[in-house]
Amino acid sequence: MTSVFVLSAVLLAGAGQDDAAARELAGLEGVWRFATVAVNGTEHPAPPFDTNKLIIAKGGRYVIVQGPRVTHGVIQLDPTASPKHYDVTVTGGRARGLVTRGVYELDGETYRICLPLDGKTRPATVRSQPGTVFFAFRREKRDYKEALEAVARQELAGRWQSVSYARDGKNATAEQMQKIQLVIDSAGNSTALNDGKVFIASSIKVDASTDPMSMDLTFTDGDYKGTTSLGIYKIEDGVLTICRAPAKKTRPTEFGSAPGSGLTLMTYKREAGTVKSK
Repeated sequence: MTSVFVLSAVLLAGAGQDDAAARELAGLEGVWRFATVAVNGTEHPAPPFDTNKLIIAKGGRYVIVQGPRVTHGVIQLDPTASPKHYDVTVTGGRARGLVTRGVYELDGETYRICLPLDGKTRPATVRSQPGTVFFAFRREKRDYKEALEAVARQELAGRWQSVSYARDGKNATAEQMQKIQLVIDSAGNSTALNDGKVFIASSIKVDASTDPMSMDLTFTDGDYKGTTSLGIYKIEDGVLTICRAPAKKTRPTEFGSAPGSGLTLMTYKREAGTVKSK
């Protein structure tokens, strides 16, 4: 009987910790500007907010924007520890797969993080010190969904070479894919080219706050003109993957195109250069 009580106490403690972490993550949701950046105990000039920001969405998913460089990741918190634990896993960007164990404090509209330079040894205090990277952030009065959309448009803009295409489980040939390119501008206008000629055009609406990220394509030219297709997408290591449903069908929840599903699954590799909005 004693063991039952002990197990119940452990489970209840774990549930309380999860609840506290969820509340703390909710408090971090928003757009943050860099106020202080210190590396190895030396403070650096703060980067301008216009091109450098931290955006935290529901569930601890975050995006760091540093000019043209975008890093995606997930935050895990333990606010019951002292100092509070702040673990980050990079899910997209140059450091994809990196896990770093740090500490943090949230004080109203100010948010501070201290991370180890070696990525492993958790700092004992939330302050600038040798062997660490220290950040202080100030909350911005901006909706994080709006900020995420702007980042998503930045990431999607460009010229993409088709790599694979499957519809309803049927795959196109590699030879066919060599002729197909997708061009997206920063306003979300897209054109699909076959041997340099436009055969489909659409306007793209994105919601980067969902998991996976959502994409609505309203076709403005081609066979599907006047219809809207609901889809999901991701960008990993310079590869854009889009999975979309036929018009008037529900949005897919996973990336795939099994026979009978009606889903279209496409992958593209980014080409050099950028495309400006029209």
